[in-house]
Amino acid sequence: MLVVTSDRLALLALDQNLAALQASSRSSFFNAIAVMHEPLWPPAPFEPAAFDWAQRELVHDPEGQGWYGWALLAAGAERTPPRLVGIAALIGRPDDVGDVELAFGLLPEFRGLGYGRETVRALSAWGLANGARRVIAHLDAEDLHAAAAFASNGFADTGAPPYPGVAQWALSAAA
Repeated sequence: MLVVTSDRLALLALDQNLAALQASSRSSFFNAIAVMHEPLWPPAPFEPAAFDWAQRELVHDPEGQGWYGWALLAAGAERTPPRLVGIAALIGRPDDVGDVELAFGLLPEFRGLGYGRETVRALSAWGLANGARRVIAHLDAEDLHAAAAFASNGFADTGAPPYPGVAQWALSAAA
């Protein structure tokens, strides 16, 4: 089991089994990772099709744990299970030039509390330490909270919007 920790989070990388559960049965997925059941799952921007994608990719790349999805867990109060704060993904292994895309979504009650910053920091470091040369993110150009989460972790707006209304942010590996 691959787990990366930050100050308040445990980031659990999906393996083939967890990805299959996430794609097929929300309750079974919650039970498998021993978290409270979340009625608003999955958080935006993720949709069930993303879970199907992660499952398919891990079938074809069984050693790809960490490149297709992460569950974000925060410690619960004493005698309560951890809370599932959100989900994140490095969207596949790095491409031919070493770029990997990072996306994350938090449940509404956890937005604006610094969990996004912790997620960006932890997964960017993991991606760069595992072969990516650059981590990129595509943000709604007006999403100031997401922009702040990326900027506080050394990302910069590339100024090259891939689509109207979308900003591309990037963090390169140290030379």
